[in-house]
Amino acid sequence: MKWRHYLFDYRLLLIIFFLVLAITSIIISLDPNLHIHISNLLYLLLILTLLFVLYLLFDYRKKKVFYSELKKITKAGYILEASHTHKNEEKLTIQLLKIQKEQYEQRMEKLKNEQKEWHEYMTSWVHEIKTPISVSKMIFETEQSSESLEEEMEKIEHLVDQALYYTRASDFSKDYFIQEINVEQIIKEAVKGNSKLFLSKKITLKLDLTALEVLTDKKGILFILHQFLSNSLKYTPTGGEIFIQIQENERRIIIRDYGIGIPAEDLPGVFQKGFTGKNGRQVASSTGMGLYLAQKTAAKLGHQLSLHSKEGSYTEASIYFSKTVDLLRKEYTTFPL
Repeated sequence: MKWRHYLFDYRLLLIIFFLVLAITSIIISLDPNLHIHISNLLYLLLILTLLFVLYLLFDYRKKKVFYSELKKITKAGYILEASHTHKNEEKLTIQLLKIQKEQYEQRMEKLKNEQKEWHEYMTSWVHEIKTPISVSKMIFETEQSSESLEEEMEKIEHLVDQALYYTRASDFSKDYFIQEINVEQIIKEAVKGNSKLFLSKKITLKLDLTALEVLTDKKGILFILHQFLSNSLKYTPTGGEIFIQIQENERRIIIRDYGIGIPAEDLPGVFQKGFTGKNGRQVASSTGMGLYLAQKTAAKLGHQLSLHSKEGSYTEASIYFSKTVDLLRKEYTTFPL
């Protein structure tokens, strides 16, 4: 802190001080009851000015020492501890710096955790994508059916989409387009995208669909549906059955399979990041990121996901949509013309 900066900051105080001196001088000079010689008045004003300047010098020196010490300790990565010798203003400055430092450390810790999670995810993702790539290479070299190769390509495409949604999950506004969509058409599109797996595993698909308009992002809801369907197909044995239903009154989609089910102890963690559970470890390699990303995407779109299961019997996944569309329609139809 320099002296001129200090004076500039306290310019209002200086103006008020000299204004008070001027008003006092005028009052004393005009008052007929006061007989003070002009030299005495000037002497008095000089003493008051000197006392005021001494106060400013003392205050400036103390503040300069405080900010120099604060700067030195802050550069070293620490925060000055408040003591009884500090003024309230200085204590408040120290407190605010501590809050700022804590917030900065929290942000840095969050960034470190995100980088660590991204590194762990990419490591497991690379290991998982190597399998369909290797299988595709073997199919190509042995000149097997193109259908098998297409299946592996779809697996690779799904893993790539999953990685893209992992990066999208941190920023909602970048690549989401909310619009009114017919869920029935989206389900048919998701089923068509998994048709090869349905045929290869001879799984029966039963549909109970009805028109349902919702506000959502097409790519996002397709990703969620694909994730649920992918899991159902993965854990349903050959010749099994998958049932998809739209419940218009409850505004939800149900995807129910009659596969191996999920152990009761694994159910609370199915939407957690990196959770694979008993099935993920025994049946197929898994990053444990699919349902986590589906849940995060649903939350950003304003939807709710739930999963119910009984081991060895069934697994039922649900997507709940808000009643925003119905409310908007009601407001629109009742709005006076």
